[in-house]
Amino acid sequence: MGASRPALMVLMGAVGFLLLIVCANMANLLLARLSSRRREMAVPGALGASRWEVAKPIVAESLLLSLAGGVFGLLAAFGGLRLLSSLPEGQLPRMDGLSLDGGVLLFTTVISIGVALAFGLLPALHASRQDLRDNMQESSGTTGSPYARGLLSGLVVIEVALALVLLVGAGLMTRSFSKLLLVSPGFDSTNLIAARVLLPSTKYQRATQVRFYEDVIERMRRAPGVVNASAVSAMPLHDVGAAGALPFNVEGQQPPATEDPLADVRIVAPGYFEPMKIKLLEGRFLDERDAEVGPRTSAIDETMARRYFPDRSPLGLIIQNPHGKSQVVGVVGDVHNQGLDRDPKKQVYLPTKQSPTAGMAVVARTNQDPMTVANTIQRVIWDVDPGQPIYELSTMDQILARAVFLPRLSTTLLALFALAALLLAALGIYGVLSYSVSQRTRGIGLRMALGASGGNTVALVVKSSVMLVAIGGVVGLVAATLLARSMQGILYGVGPFDIPSFALAATTLMMTGVAASVLPALRTTRVDPMIALREQCVRPGSRPRLRARSV
Repeated sequence: MGASRPALMVLMGAVGFLLLIVCANMANLLLARLSSRRREMAVPGALGASRWEVAKPIVAESLLLSLAGGVFGLLAAFGGLRLLSSLPEGQLPRMDGLSLDGGVLLFTTVISIGVALAFGLLPALHASRQDLRDNMQESSGTTGSPYARGLLSGLVVIEVALALVLLVGAGLMTRSFSKLLLVSPGFDSTNLIAARVLLPSTKYQRATQVRFYEDVIERMRRAPGVVNASAVSAMPLHDVGAAGALPFNVEGQQPPATEDPLADVRIVAPGYFEPMKIKLLEGRFLDERDAEVGPRTSAIDETMARRYFPDRSPLGLIIQNPHGKSQVVGVVGDVHNQGLDRDPKKQVYLPTKQSPTAGMAVVARTNQDPMTVANTIQRVIWDVDPGQPIYELSTMDQILARAVFLPRLSTTLLALFALAALLLAALGIYGVLSYSVSQRTRGIGLRMALGASGGNTVALVVKSSVMLVAIGGVVGLVAATLLARSMQGILYGVGPFDIPSFALAATTLMMTGVAASVLPALRTTRVDPMIALREQCVRPGSRPRLRARSV
């Protein structure tokens, strides 16, 4: 997995949270349905049925819901897999190994059954433990079981807390990705195209390697539509051809006691920095003067100059690495070779005539869409050597897009998970409030009969929603604070405790909670006080209790 592992772990955690929210919603649905069917559920018990016989239909219903959800999930996964397989090769690591095999089907089945048992047993046990006499005397106008109301409210609080954690995570990723897009890579990617070539060692030796690339570059510079061309051992933001960090030392200078000096090395053809539009800060670029015979030369980047030569110019100094000794003749701008989300590493550039290499990327800047000269690059390379393979042909914009693909995908998926969690939490709040209003019809009617206005009853329901969201929000903020640190490895330019992300998530959740309470709150204004009084006067199975009094 490499660099993608932290992002995948965060996404797996988000999927787990979303699954818990779905399970809590399912348990809420079953609890609410059972609470409205208490008299019906009491009949089997009255006829001598055991607790398991009472609970069995509820577990079966839960199992049916879970398996249906699993089937729809597999269909969605199949569609998502087809969508991912249509992505350009290399954008998603190990894409060729992804498939819906028997292991995935078994895992989905086990999860579906496990969810049904874990969250279906709770409503089932609640239904089977109800007192027979109480259930038979309940009517639709009663206030309902306090135990059931507590369970429903508790599950909603859990949903709200988990939704807030996902919202905070999505906010952090979105802010991080927006800052990542503002990072300058250190070069101009517009109208750049590169072709990767690896010369076989059986056919090309050091001298012939240099001549091959010189010939290709010279022909490319004369090709129509090409402004300039050169070559480099490894393109920026691309791992292929990169030699990695190599040790070095500066002649006449003691290395720092706290670290072993390391710097990445790239081999460049003459004129490489000009088509890439990498800035020259001091000295000169590597060019035709850096020949095979004569003084060995090199250029370094700004990060290396600032780190090891903060008080003097590095020009003229001799550095030594596994490629040999070379004199620094130029300092160039930093390039994010390892990724936009990583600080530029110390970089040494060596001329290809003095350090030949078999594998290089021929890069060309064009005055038109770079893909229009793709055939020209192929033709030029095959004119020099008809049998030479071209292993990769990409524009620099495509390479740049691949470099931010994983952060973009992670941000998009986490935002979708957070949106789904928000909608599920809103449904949970709506369901609990609707259940509460239906169970408190008599109480609301009595309030209105005693002079309460519709606004008072609406405020009562909205207050209940705000209380649920507030409690869940506090729990969610604590959980998000504890879990945000795990995202530190995939964030750029944003701390794990970014206050705007937390504040926006909490505000969004509170507004959603209030919006979810609107319809249940408006239902209270349609309660007829006379019906409520009539139900208060005569309950099923009891004598009238309301007596006339003089006022």
